[in-house]
Amino acid sequence: MSTEKQYITEFVDGPLAGTTEGRDYIDGEYEKELDVYVAVEGLPSQMHYVASDTRQVGDTLFVRYRFDRADSDPIETDDQDSNAM
Repeated sequence: MSTEKQYITEFVDGPLAGTTEGRDYIDGEYEKELDVYVAVEGLPSQMHYVASDTRQVGDTLFVRYRFDRADSDPIETDDQDSNAM
């Protein structure tokens, strides 16, 4: 049994695609679903992710999460906004 206290999340798609973060195990298990809050146009928005698969690298567990659009807040984009600075 691993004594690690954290696992690594890998967000595969959606607004957090390509990002990772360390998360604490809950009762010795990784979370099967995550609700993550992100700022969209300055307002907090809830994004729902579901675990899809795992892999073990040494003593560290990596869990891949897929975006669940149906259970997330809607994300509206303005095609006129180029996000240029």
